[in-house]
Amino acid sequence: MTPHPTTDRRAPLDRLTPDNLEDFFTAGHVSTHALDQQIEAVLHLDPRAERLHLKVADDGSVPDVHGLERVTVGTESTAGDRGMLVLSIDARHAHMEAYGMVLSVVDGMRSGQNFADAADSALRHLRMLLKARRRLSEQQQIGLLGELLVLQGLVERIGAGAALDSWLGPLAEEHDFVFATYDVEVKTTVSERRVHMISGDTQLQASPGRPLWLISLQLTRAGTRSGVTLSDQITRVRSLLDTGRPDFDDHLENLGWLDIDDPLYDERFLWRAEPLAYLVDDDFPAVTHERLAATVPRIDLITRLSYAVDVTDLDNATPGAPLDGVLVDPPATVPLTN
Repeated sequence: MTPHPTTDRRAPLDRLTPDNLEDFFTAGHVSTHALDQQIEAVLHLDPRAERLHLKVADDGSVPDVHGLERVTVGTESTAGDRGMLVLSIDARHAHMEAYGMVLSVVDGMRSGQNFADAADSALRHLRMLLKARRRLSEQQQIGLLGELLVLQGLVERIGAGAALDSWLGPLAEEHDFVFATYDVEVKTTVSERRVHMISGDTQLQASPGRPLWLISLQLTRAGTRSGVTLSDQITRVRSLLDTGRPDFDDHLENLGWLDIDDPLYDERFLWRAEPLAYLVDDDFPAVTHERLAATVPRIDLITRLSYAVDVTDLDNATPGAPLDGVLVDPPATVPLTN
């Protein structure tokens, strides 16, 4: 009689397909899947939390999951005091990838590896796959983090719906935030001075009849134990959204963010200084299409423009509600440096 796949260590795993894996996630209740009896590997799939929990017999080994926001390892006891190791994976927006990691761990253990070695090997493979993906540039990461810090402050003050409605940056609009009485361009830097990169001759061009403010955020790189990562900030904002979560996720995807890539964004940041606001008026050193057209011949031949502007020594001001509170009391997610 042919052994069942879950009772023969050498038999192929009874794998879920992408379709029936999604069926279990949409079912809405926890399901249990016996993967291998000899190593006592059991998968618990929790659709509501979007998590996978791989449980195996405790062999005394512990993998290194330090620095991974979406993977944790713990232990639990069963009847008869038999210990179990539990590998928990946050599978949000990455169901098949998370499941593939579970299978990789089980395959390693079936081939003779202990739990730690099998998990470490699976994690290395996952990191290699992620590194091969196209990731946001450093400037894109810092820029997105800055916008999310402002968005968090707005959600806390005016509510999720109004805050998300004001955030137009991901929709490729001219300015990052639009409020009732003014527009905002958020710029974030990690330099010691408030030097910000400006793209094109329209980014600091005010819309007719509407004041434009540049919000200057200054961050500094932190160590491995303090500060906030881009992944942390995304999780924080999501936790505050009582409404609009699908719109928020769509905005992130438009900006090039994929949840499965979050281990790639492990750099941590602190506030270097308080956020400041600058009115982009006639005295502000902005390169705009109108100013270029007045001085540069054949401006139509200029196809790409970017420049850096140092606002450190310019006079700052207050834009008014709703940003005043955000700037005076920046989100506590990112501690200020001493």
